[in-house]
Amino acid sequence: MITYKQLKEDLLQALDLHIDILKEVDDICPEQLPGFLFMMRSLGFMLDRAPRVLAQEDLEEMYYMMFQYYSLLHELKYNLTLNFPYATLQGAPLLDLVRQFPATYEKEMKQWWEEKTGLVIEETKQTIEIKEFDY
Repeated sequence: MITYKQLKEDLLQALDLHIDILKEVDDICPEQLPGFLFMMRSLGFMLDRAPRVLAQEDLEEMYYMMFQYYSLLHELKYNLTLNFPYATLQGAPLLDLVRQFPATYEKEMKQWWEEKTGLVIEETKQTIEIKEFDY
């Protein structure tokens, strides 16, 4: 079973990476702005509940938060690939920045969700399959 501490480490790493992106942005070229804004809004939705979940120290809440985080991170990778494949931030492709975010326990959190809800997560909902995003 994945522990609260293990998930907390992934979450803290994600928050740290998000803060690093904010700190390191010197300039955004106007043509890169749509992709950057999409990525930042997505990261905001993914990490919105993090402070409250960390403050509560509730394993069930952490599992739910990280299930959402991993699922939305997976979707963000697809969306950047399909909609903003050439978007960069200071010369680095946005997809490369997003790939740095941890997805350590993605498979385990999907299994937890399926066991908890009885719902099966179908990866085939995507219209395109990108093998490097598989867990």
